[in-house]
Amino acid sequence: MSNAFDEALERLRGTGTEVAGGVAPNHGPMAAEALVALGRADIVVEWADRYRRNLNAMPPPTSPITVETWREGLGVIDRFADWVAFFRAQLIETPWRGVFREWIGRLLPATPSAGAHGLIRTAHALRALTHAETPLRVEELGVALAYWAAYYRKLPGTPHLAGTLDLGDALDQVPLFLSGQVRPGMPREVYLLVMQAHGREFSAAVDSAAEPDSVDDALSSLTEAGARLYLANASRQPLVLLHTVTVSAALRLLLPHLAAGLDKTALAYVWQNVAATAAAYGDEKPPERDDWPLHEESAIIERSIATDDPHALKFAEACLREYRLNPQPVYLAAAEDWASRLHRARDWSDAERDAAGLEFR
Repeated sequence: MSNAFDEALERLRGTGTEVAGGVAPNHGPMAAEALVALGRADIVVEWADRYRRNLNAMPPPTSPITVETWREGLGVIDRFADWVAFFRAQLIETPWRGVFREWIGRLLPATPSAGAHGLIRTAHALRALTHAETPLRVEELGVALAYWAAYYRKLPGTPHLAGTLDLGDALDQVPLFLSGQVRPGMPREVYLLVMQAHGREFSAAVDSAAEPDSVDDALSSLTEAGARLYLANASRQPLVLLHTVTVSAALRLLLPHLAAGLDKTALAYVWQNVAATAAAYGDEKPPERDDWPLHEESAIIERSIATDDPHALKFAEACLREYRLNPQPVYLAAAEDWASRLHRARDWSDAERDAAGLEFR
């Protein structure tokens, strides 16, 4: 990964967790890292400069978080800056691998935090660090962990890979509890609504998945099923459902850094999150088809870049990476679909974009 990524991080440094004036997460560091992974380091600094204009500065810390008091700060969004200061201090005292290994087990049960963006941002930070250990990349890992901790939210129950179904088949069997209904509020509120009304049935669906022999193969099955689910529902809920692919693909980036035996625990929590996304936002089951058109990878990359949308960059990178491991055309079709929807919606009103599931306000 080139020095251009560090320049992009410098541009994005000191920003808050959300886009100014809204509730969309700050995707800047994640999308910049994905852009470099797509082979476009030549434009990443310019992209970061442009995206930075959408962001507010991080507020100052208010009350220190310590090794004795950290539990009190979990899930307190207003203490994000306190968490950033805490992890900055931790990373001065301890190498980044040690800090990650100490905290990942604490954070995994809260995989849904901030729409799973805590996990996703951590994964992008780790991949950048495997290419080069620079102060800015170490700092970004700390900010990612702080984001995860400040937005800490768990789904009810502990997921168990105790059933008989492959993860892809298990996703196809998840009940779509709100099919055809209007989803009130932000995803975190919708998930809570589903859990309150259907918690026992949802847990049974989650526990129907089998413990896999290979976590890597299980992730391929899950991301392929996620891409199919996305395409089946792209006319109504594309933004939420593309995360069924990106969060699972992000876990793949975490795997080399996990302690022995933690990989299947991580898979169980990611699977629970993906299942909750399907249960709350799926309207249609994917059709049985394998005739998805092939799209040129280079064309998908350029079309995604032309949207100037961070989700398009992250989704394209995740889909292409998964496609190279599991060459199913559905990944290419999904990435192309999201970029095409954004291009068609360039001149739409906010209300039209909201109705099409392209963003939340």
